[in-house]
Amino acid sequence: MNDEELFEKIMNKELTICETCDNIFEYIPQKLFCGECVKEKRKARIRKYCEENREKKAAYDRKYQEENREKIAAQRRKYHEENREKIAAQRRKYREENHEKILARQRKYREENREKIKARKRKYREENREKIAAQRRARYLANKEK
Repeated sequence: MNDEELFEKIMNKELTICETCDNIFEYIPQKLFCGECVKEKRKARIRKYCEENREKKAAYDRKYQEENREKIAAQRRKYHEENREKIAAQRRKYREENHEKILARQRKYREENREKIKARKRKYREENREKIAAQRRARYLANKEK
């Protein structure tokens, strides 16, 4: 379509021009912006609202979580049951792609929380002394028989 035909269709109100991006779209009375610009404006308005009302929105979300804890947990369980293989595949893929990053994060955590980890292990050993001793005895007897 050349410029003359385009101009003629605009004058005959068959086409119109978007006021922000100069896209040409089908004429609709009272419509000044193309679909893309309307979506952009809507997203910007939502983004601005979320930024301005972050605390209010977080409080509402917390309240909803408290009131519907069982319902949300049931939905999550159902989703995980139905998509177990898909979720496992996503996790495997992430671990393969980010193996070094994960190891670095683990090393950093262990270095920063060495004492905390030791204390947790000590507490576990004290609370489960008999259980650990039974496991060691069983392992010892199994190896002794071989």
